[in-house]
Amino acid sequence: MLINLAHTGRLRLLGSTPGYRFVVTDEVLAEVQDPEQKAMVGGAIADGLIDRTMIQTVEELAAYSDLTSILGSGESACLAVAESRNWNLACDERRVFLREARARIGEHRLINTPGLYLLWIRSGILTVAEADIAKAALESRRFRMTFGSFQELV
Repeated sequence: MLINLAHTGRLRLLGSTPGYRFVVTDEVLAEVQDPEQKAMVGGAIADGLIDRTMIQTVEELAAYSDLTSILGSGESACLAVAESRNWNLACDERRVFLREARARIGEHRLINTPGLYLLWIRSGILTVAEADIAKAALESRRFRMTFGSFQELV
């Protein structure tokens, strides 16, 4: 999700999202390889728009260890932390990750990029037109959404 928001220039909106505080694990940060994207995420952290955390408990470490047998390091860390701390989880991963996240924390605690844009529209942070521009930009990078316009969802 961080990369999708960096692609659309909307990473900084995380700090304006009502009712949410966004936290990223060190393992997720390590997966951001592009220097420009790394700088954008680092800037959002430095500006207090995103908080940084690490695996802190034996419970989180055990879940992380278990999950790394089927998921990548970043996905494993964020799911282990969300499960242990009873947090929501913002992620666009599918397949195995989505199945595991639904089983561990439930569908109601998951938000993806389209869901976040919809929240921003409903909160008055973005217009439908701005969200649709971001949708087109993401789709040009092969991130497909199953609807034509955010207008269909509001």
